Amino acid sequence: MKNISISIPGGNGRMGRTLLKLILENENYNLVSSTCLPGETEEGIDIGLLVGKNKIEKKLNSDPSSLFHNANVIIDFTVPEATMFHAKKAYENNISIVIGTTGLNAKQESELLELSKKIPIVYSANFSIGVTVLSNLVSQATKKLGSEWDIEILEMHHKNKIDAPSGTALMLGNSAAKARGKTLSDVKSVSRDGIVGKRQSDEIGFAVLRGGDVVGEHSVMFVNDGERIELNHKATDRSIFASGALRASYWAANAKPGLYSLLDVLNEGG
Repeated sequence: MKNISISIPGGNGRMGRTLLKLILENENYNLVSSTCLPGETEEGIDIGLLVGKNKIEKKLNSDPSSLFHNANVIIDFTVPEATMFHAKKAYENNISIVIGTTGLNAKQESELLELSKKIPIVYSANFSIGVTVLSNLVSQATKKLGSEWDIEILEMHHKNKIDAPSGTALMLGNSAAKARGKTLSDVKSVSRDGIVGKRQSDEIGFAVLRGGDVVGEHSVMFVNDGERIELNHKATDRSIFASGALRASYWAANAKPGLYSLLDVLNEGG
């Protein structure tokens, strides 16, 4: 395998630390830089020590420009505003970017599509290989079962997650909506409280749970009179998302410009 050089913004976050640890453990990856916000307590700490390893003589810094010096790929699991900044800088520097940030709005996603005309962008709400397969199964099941089956999606995450429903839940809902020839925004139901009336036949419902340190659990339920099918995924280790993102980054380093999902990466042999 050819070595690739990677930069990680938000290296002091949950996913950032996991990515850094895996990069340092794999000789096929070279770490270029990792950043945090100015003044954060981890600023200036040796990155090796940050993730429980020996010193590597590279410090977590607050200079975004350091991310783009000699990097092949940026992996971004930050927040939407920071992600768009990094994506635009990647575009300016002709560097591939892998994005796992959730909560991007329609305008930001449209901007990513425009940027992808020049650089490869792999964008997914979930970089678990299992969830990617689940999303494909949801699409297949929706087509086979037909419109008479109701679809409900339940998700649970740790108490510190700031967006809801999760990006993964929305991704699964989008798979179901597309399989029905619908746009998710037209059939999504995310709030039921009080007297809300009868369920609409084409509705895709979402329910959200938050608590403790739950990494991520998703259940897609297909419900008809007298029977129910459930497709479930439970993540117990955050490293599965980092492993998927690193797999995508290796593929993206040599990909043609375009906006790709993790399923695209898997289908292309990544």
